[in-house]
Amino acid sequence: MDQNESIASQNTPASEPGTTLPVAIVIAGVLIAGSILYTNRDAPTSVAAVKQAQENPTYGTEKIITSSVAPITSADHIRGNASAPVKIIEFSDLECPFCQQFHVTMNQVMDIYGKTGQVAWIYRSFPLDIHPKGTLEAHAAECAAEIGGNDIFWKYTDAIFERTTAGGTGFPLENLAPLAKELGLDETKFKTCLDSGKYAKHVQDDMNGGSAAGVNGTPGTIVVNLKTDENRIISGAVPFASFKTAIDELLGSDAAAAQAPSAGARTIKMTAELWKFTPKVITVKQGEKVTLEITGVSGTHGLSVPGLGINETIIQGNT
Repeated sequence: MDQNESIASQNTPASEPGTTLPVAIVIAGVLIAGSILYTNRDAPTSVAAVKQAQENPTYGTEKIITSSVAPITSADHIRGNASAPVKIIEFSDLECPFCQQFHVTMNQVMDIYGKTGQVAWIYRSFPLDIHPKGTLEAHAAECAAEIGGNDIFWKYTDAIFERTTAGGTGFPLENLAPLAKELGLDETKFKTCLDSGKYAKHVQDDMNGGSAAGVNGTPGTIVVNLKTDENRIISGAVPFASFKTAIDELLGSDAAAAQAPSAGARTIKMTAELWKFTPKVITVKQGEKVTLEITGVSGTHGLSVPGLGINETIIQGNT
């Protein structure tokens, strides 16, 4: 079954074989290349085209330039520690069945990583045309936030996902105001806000920001470490295990090393392409044994560490 509802098709590049070099050093790669994520901005967005463009969930090797993502501000809806090292920016549609499924996964993520302050979840709206109720529901969630604050936004969103039914019926629009009242909001104020359409631009800005960052369907998720700019863009309702992989990678190898047995060498994986090493920075402790696996993605690269007597050439497909 397809796990992503999209407005454009996307290809995921195959991985290349890696090679192993033992080193113990901090290596920095300078990123000056453009984004390697391609989005077909001329793709048709009719209802028929959207239905035909669904794709399977992918734990992405795709990455983006972090500056293409709209900055996180006080206008965002954040669940968890706002200072968390890893941010998960989800572009979602309250009528999307795969978003409903993924919402459960994200709550599982927050149960594990949110409670320790390692991850924050940022929700942004991306209602698709194939879900006619989605846009009004996005406006309703914003009205709930305006009246009741951030916690009410999340309770309101949780409730819609929990109560949305399958078979195309979705969440009844006539229940939007009663749900607000159930959560303790002034129903009259809520209706006034919803009827005004005041959040139309805000929702559209969320959608425009998602498209600019490379999101082309729902759920579309960007996992990013804002300190290192390392990121992953993930399409569809991927399972928790795959999502955990992305989070652990971005939390950094130091955290993984702290949990691993002290004996033996730690393995750090990198990729090398034109003017770019990924991750850009890796850190090891003095005296630590490290195996660095570098996958040559494109071109020919030199790796020189005179102090350790290392002078290697990395060629695409081999070392």
